[in-house]
Amino acid sequence: MLRAAERKWRSPDDLASYHTLLAAFTAATTSAKTSFFQSKIDACVSNPHKLLSTFSSLLIPPQPPSPSSLSADDFLTHFEGKLGTIRNSFMHPVTPHIPHTEPIATLSSFKILEDSDVLQLVTRHRATTCPLDPIPSAVLQSISAELLPYLSSIINTSLICGHVPAAFKTARVTPLLNKPSLDPSDVRNYRPVSLLPFLSKTIERAVLNQLSVFLHQNNLLDPHQSGFRTGHSTETALLAETEALATARASSLSSVLILLDLSAAFDTVNHKLLISTLAEMGISGTALSWFVWYLIGRSYQVSWKGSISAPHPLSTGVPQGSVLGPLLFSMYTKSLGSVINSHGFS
Repeated sequence: MLRAAERKWRSPDDLASYHTLLAAFTAATTSAKTSFFQSKIDACVSNPHKLLSTFSSLLIPPQPPSPSSLSADDFLTHFEGKLGTIRNSFMHPVTPHIPHTEPIATLSSFKILEDSDVLQLVTRHRATTCPLDPIPSAVLQSISAELLPYLSSIINTSLICGHVPAAFKTARVTPLLNKPSLDPSDVRNYRPVSLLPFLSKTIERAVLNQLSVFLHQNNLLDPHQSGFRTGHSTETALLAETEALATARASSLSSVLILLDLSAAFDTVNHKLLISTLAEMGISGTALSWFVWYLIGRSYQVSWKGSISAPHPLSTGVPQGSVLGPLLFSMYTKSLGSVINSHGFS
């Protein structure tokens, strides 16, 4: 019977049928793959970061992880050592400067939020659960109406008193391999991904909303700042530079473009200098006290394969993965523009 089947398979008619079916199968598979990839690309076409990540996942299949003897403490030592090297490379210790002029406006306290405002803050943002959360953030959102009086009390007490609870100032850091093709046993091939408690980020959003309004109404941000600003992006920065270069060329002027890459920029922010900058921009009273408590006493733990390192204090930097971090960094670097202008550059 097997020999008969083999002879039948070798017949010209059956071979032709096989090639026809194979061609149809290949065409159907190609069409299905095209539709699948197209749908994934269309879903993130408006998000460049997500689009790049999607292309990377499609073009570079992840490699199976190799056995690794690394521990959570190994990553803690590496991350802290790398940051310490950058800190020690600073030529001079940074000292806060005293404001020379009175601010044009002040933000001395934060407004109390209504229950409806708190409910909106809790429910209208993506649930990003941190291992430090007592309950998953998705569950918290689903029962937020029942917990609303308690949530409002926690958030408003923080805003009124100018204080941030210690439980909200610990981050859980997970090492992430930079590229699938890198050696997973080398600690240098990882970057830290920081997760913060959901409720702490909710309080940050309450502060961010009021701080953003204050800065916008009083034009306190550098007009040339494109990063971390609504309605701005790398495109606006490139358009501004292209226009400036074209204008200079039309006027027969020379142009020099200086590009700087700041290593561990968020992690090396000097707290005293940042607080001094906030005060110079008009932040005072319990509002300024809130930022002081927000920055001091922070720590992080590294989580790796079920083990957790001991907490490690953070003496510098704005929190990675935080809501306020990008805006605080923009305020921190605002004086850079005036320093450049004072030397005749624009």
